[in-house]
Amino acid sequence: MNSLHWARRGTITSRGPGDQSNERTRTAQSGQALVLFAIFFTVVLGAAALVLDQGLLRKANYDLVNALDAGALAGVPMVIDDPSEAEATAREYVQLNYPGDLPDSDIGVGFRCLIGTDSGAARTSDVPRVCDPGPGATWTIDGDIAYTTCTPTLGHVCNTIVVSGPATVDYNFAPVLGVFEGSTGARSAAACKGACGEPPEIPVDLVMILDRTGSMNGVDTENARSAADSVRKVYDPRLQWMSLGLLHRSKNESGCVTTADNSDGWSAVPSVGLREWVPIGLTGMGASFGSDYVSDSSPMANAIACFDNSGGQGTDIADPVRMATYELEQYGRAEAVKAILLLSDGKPNNSAMPAVNTSRNYCADAFEAAKAAKAKGIEIYTIGFGLDVEKDHICQDTFGDWKNKSAPDLLAAMATNSANDNGCPGTENDDGDNYFCLPKTSGASTDLSEVFKTAAAQLTGHSRLVNVD
Repeated sequence: MNSLHWARRGTITSRGPGDQSNERTRTAQSGQALVLFAIFFTVVLGAAALVLDQGLLRKANYDLVNALDAGALAGVPMVIDDPSEAEATAREYVQLNYPGDLPDSDIGVGFRCLIGTDSGAARTSDVPRVCDPGPGATWTIDGDIAYTTCTPTLGHVCNTIVVSGPATVDYNFAPVLGVFEGSTGARSAAACKGACGEPPEIPVDLVMILDRTGSMNGVDTENARSAADSVRKVYDPRLQWMSLGLLHRSKNESGCVTTADNSDGWSAVPSVGLREWVPIGLTGMGASFGSDYVSDSSPMANAIACFDNSGGQGTDIADPVRMATYELEQYGRAEAVKAILLLSDGKPNNSAMPAVNTSRNYCADAFEAAKAAKAKGIEIYTIGFGLDVEKDHICQDTFGDWKNKSAPDLLAAMATNSANDNGCPGTENDDGDNYFCLPKTSGASTDLSEVFKTAAAQLTGHSRLVNVD
């Protein structure tokens, strides 16, 4: 029995040639499965690389274009007077606005002279009033503009800055395919200051809105008068038309602007309430005090000199902005750059305004009024006066986007090409955008005239993005 038992066990456990062949087959099949899995896994990673890493590259391209636009717009205000500073500022703002790593050596900055065209040819009569590329310039014609290379170090006067460069992105998945990074390729942005293809003498229609509420003490009100008058004295009524708006509402008495009441309100028929918010109509319109403003005895000069402090504490910004928009739409010139210059020393609110709707969100209304004006092509400049301590100037909206937000950030958002307050004064007044701020000092006020004149000058030499090679 024992022999038989062991014989059987030997038979059972013994291996013949056929069994070895089956084992090799199973091993081969396992190897093939591993190869197929490796191929499949590589394909999956490759697909992930195409979807996710290419998404990173697209985002980098979007971020780069925005950063280059910001750099060009920040640098262009200095392009004529200080090209070196224009280049340094452009580089700085590209870096500030690009969220990733962008070596400064990859950023290129160049300059152009950009003028208008007549009958498909460069309007060389614009040279040297607009810019001066030196003798022998070769012009590239693109619709209503013509441009050529410009080199400040050769004594050329350039009005356009070009900022360019690629961005490199480190891939997350593509390295499995042996691809470790991708490039957006070269991208560029250009901005021009001044006429930028338009006639070099630029017509402007401007409505100044001055704060004369109770928080503007006697010194502050006098400061606002001087600032508005400084614009009157540097503008040319043949080209620049001016209008004066005030908050609170006003009435005309004996050739002067005085307080109507402290209430707010947007008339359902704008023309009915227009002169309560914009008592001085645009030059040449004959509306109310509107006329040539050069003479110190002109209606504009008289109104600036004698408007009083209203004494009310509430600040309704939305309604004068809406009325100024109506003034520009109804009485402005089609060919003119249209603009609103707004001075406020406080947050929009309804404090001490007896006839108001107390549930109204004044900051949100002001933002929407500015947004509507900008949608109509009106440029908005805002000046925050004495808003350097933000905690003292917080919006009182009961709900919505501007609840508990600061007045400086609101005024910056209302301006045409700004979004954030960069500190007062800090660097805010040097960043080339349309929002300015100045602190008040004890017993006196910082002179507002310079920021008013800076804004006025930017309108006659405004900056914009352009397409050039």
